[in-house]
Amino acid sequence: MFLIEPPSTRYDVHFTFFGVPVRIEPWFWVMSLVLGVRPGTGPSDVVIWMIAVFVSILIHEFGHALAIRYYGWRPRIILYSFGGLAAYEPTYHNRLGQIIIAFAGPVAGFLLAAAVLAISRATGHDVRFSRSLFHPVDAGPFASGNLQVLVNDMLFLNIFWGLINLLPIFPLDGGKVSQEALVHFNPRNGLRQSLQISIFTAAGVGLALLVRSHSLWPLILFGSLAYTNFQMLQQYGDTWGGRGW
Repeated sequence: MFLIEPPSTRYDVHFTFFGVPVRIEPWFWVMSLVLGVRPGTGPSDVVIWMIAVFVSILIHEFGHALAIRYYGWRPRIILYSFGGLAAYEPTYHNRLGQIIIAFAGPVAGFLLAAAVLAISRATGHDVRFSRSLFHPVDAGPFASGNLQVLVNDMLFLNIFWGLINLLPIFPLDGGKVSQEALVHFNPRNGLRQSLQISIFTAAGVGLALLVRSHSLWPLILFGSLAYTNFQMLQQYGDTWGGRGW
């Protein structure tokens, strides 16, 4: 989710995924555990949730990594705290390339969700669409309760959070796309406009999810994003000798 690569620790897990170096910080597992512990969930549900989070974020970041490779750079994936990062050192700025790289992560997640639905349908299970905000599509029922939980978690993470990730909130992928597009069409004020849009969108989404989910986590997450963008906006105003707003 964030743009600054966290420092390495002695407890990191390292491996290679289709030629891309992957590093997992201990806090990634801690935050996945915390987010998975909800009222009415048992130990097996939490473990399944953590597996779904790991697979989903890894595939999301690998989507970014493939696009980064396409433009000739060497990506590396870091999974930590609230999400992941596909880091690289660009040798030139390609605005269209940055937009494609940003889109590639959510697209990889949507393809993973489509694969889950296709396998479910091919094995004789129903695929149902609904008006639910958090579960617009689901599959089942499965004879195994654990398998049903895994499918539900995978669809939730890769569809719902994939759509959330496309909102114009920096540094989410949609925020990066919004920033690149606005700066392209308005070089003078595009960055300021993107930060303003990001602040109001993050605040609105946080409040809306609080009402729908009755959980403080979305408000904390999107509130922190709104505050971070506000700080960036103020810094932008100071840097350019103007007002942040």
